[in-house]
Amino acid sequence: MTWLTRILLLSSAVAFSMVSVFSADERVPVLSADLRTFGYLPPVADRDLRYYNFLRGAVTFLDNQTLAVSFFMKNEHPGLSRRDGTPGSEVVFHTVFLDPSSGRVRNQRTWGNAANSATLQALHDGSFFVQDGDWVRLYSNGLQESLKKNVDVPGDIPPRFTVSPSGRALYEFQEAYDAKRGWLTRIDVLDPASLVSKQFKVTPGHRDDTVSDTQVVYWLAAAAEAPLRLFVYNSDDAAPAKSPRLFGQTNRSAIDIAGSRCNSAAFVSNSVLAVTGDCPRLVLTTAGGKIADLYAPEYRFGGEIQPSRDGRRFAFARAKAKDSPTRVRNMDLCIYDLTDKKIIFSAPVSPLPQHKLAFGLSPDGTMLASQADGFLYVWRLSSPH
Repeated sequence: MTWLTRILLLSSAVAFSMVSVFSADERVPVLSADLRTFGYLPPVADRDLRYYNFLRGAVTFLDNQTLAVSFFMKNEHPGLSRRDGTPGSEVVFHTVFLDPSSGRVRNQRTWGNAANSATLQALHDGSFFVQDGDWVRLYSNGLQESLKKNVDVPGDIPPRFTVSPSGRALYEFQEAYDAKRGWLTRIDVLDPASLVSKQFKVTPGHRDDTVSDTQVVYWLAAAAEAPLRLFVYNSDDAAPAKSPRLFGQTNRSAIDIAGSRCNSAAFVSNSVLAVTGDCPRLVLTTAGGKIADLYAPEYRFGGEIQPSRDGRRFAFARAKAKDSPTRVRNMDLCIYDLTDKKIIFSAPVSPLPQHKLAFGLSPDGTMLASQADGFLYVWRLSSPH
């Protein structure tokens, strides 16, 4: 498991032990919590580590007043699982919805049995999408279920679902092996209201991918050791290209990305892509070329990028370059502001996570939430200019 993974958090209780601190120093969290008081279940077996490694969207702001924190917890009454998705295993996927300023728990839900495909992702209006195993659901901001659907899984690999940074587009990714062509990935553009596929495209197998409202940028599993080469699928093309199309309108863009020696990319907004991951730099690009290059040889940047929904800020983590990737001793959470063109916030991650690090920004970019194993922190940030 790498030193930086995706997103997670809380568990159940009506009243809980919490420390709230308000300070003029932005580096001091306004809210902190020990997630073990909610029933947070630390990983104890390889199976549990896989659950947490595949959990996405564990720290998600539905809106500026609601933080959804997802995690795995012990099922106190295990039994038979039913076809309608009712959980019966000893470990279940659970979410707590709370006020990020006061810590007041507004609601909580247990979704289903723990699985290698669990996610909760917010849409633009504060509604949200949930996947637990073979089931997907749509909920309103008021936690009213509007759709529940069983996912057809033809093979052993469940589909992945990804919402664009703006929350206005939803994509499904399905991996399959073809005897002649090797691993393939099918991209489906879904209607966020019905989860019905509007169009699809089959591409060579992805190592990973990132999405905007109209684009999917991906890099190939077959080129895992090669310099980063990004390909793009435009969902609004009237006649999509038959073969994979290289991202970037100029050779210079592709050279800059490959020469960065980074291994991942993430959309910050519909127009800005961040290239980083296990390297000493963070490159910001647009269709017109590179707009910023944060080079810091004393650091190693993580590949996880979490933008605000308005696209003006994004959060990322970095570790000291002198630390081994398997034994990190110093780690910071940072916020970059695209208008100010600089890092406007940095705070050490303490205690350092042993299994899971997750973080997210509020839609307006004024709050940062982070979870390191069993601890949750929320910071209040200055408003964007």
